[in-house]
Amino acid sequence: MRTLCFLFFIVPLFCHAQTGIKEIAGKWQEGSRSKKKDIPLDFTDTLRLEIREDGFMMVRHANGATITGEAEIKGSKLKLEHISFTIIESNMDKLVLNDNEGDHLFRKLPEFTNAPVTKRIPGADVGKKDLSNTTIQGKWSCYKKTDPEFSRRKFYLRSIDFREKAKEGVYKGSVSFNNSDSVYSVDAVLSFNDSELLMRSEKELWKADIQKSDGDELILLSGNIHYFMKQFGKK
Repeated sequence: MRTLCFLFFIVPLFCHAQTGIKEIAGKWQEGSRSKKKDIPLDFTDTLRLEIREDGFMMVRHANGATITGEAEIKGSKLKLEHISFTIIESNMDKLVLNDNEGDHLFRKLPEFTNAPVTKRIPGADVGKKDLSNTTIQGKWSCYKKTDPEFSRRKFYLRSIDFREKAKEGVYKGSVSFNNSDSVYSVDAVLSFNDSELLMRSEKELWKADIQKSDGDELILLSGNIHYFMKQFGKK
């Protein structure tokens, strides 16, 4: 009886053990995709994942953006930026993740079998550039960024607030930046020079090329970093 009681308490604990980042660290390439009841799906947007033990994660879409950042696991959920997967199965050489497209079966590889496709971010290179006051004024928050040289210590653009129009093409406002440990904000003068955005504070000058501004989305390119921004809550 004592042995049975002991097993009764131990087995549930074992069954609910959480997968950690270290357990799934490595390079993973999608080999197959399926819906419920193992219905195979055809796909051309092969996913490639790189997960490091320190929490850094990179998701490469064969036909789209490369997303980088610090991943976290909560329960069975693996999250990176706006991306969320449910961990279905994981072992030394197999990883099965689920999202709204279905189950993605990944195999661990020492290196990816094909060189990554040259990255083209849809909408980031060509787009409407409306910089009128009705389009641009307000607070824009970054919901996604892509940086091929991602660093958790590097400060990235977090938000821009075009608070008050001073004159044509010039606004009083604020800009905030963050890394994995901290956030800071500065008051700034925000101005446009053709399709370039200049943000001047007392101590800093920050520049970005405007890739798209259509009232729904603002896409900026600073160096080799793309920032995707929206005005959440705007009607």
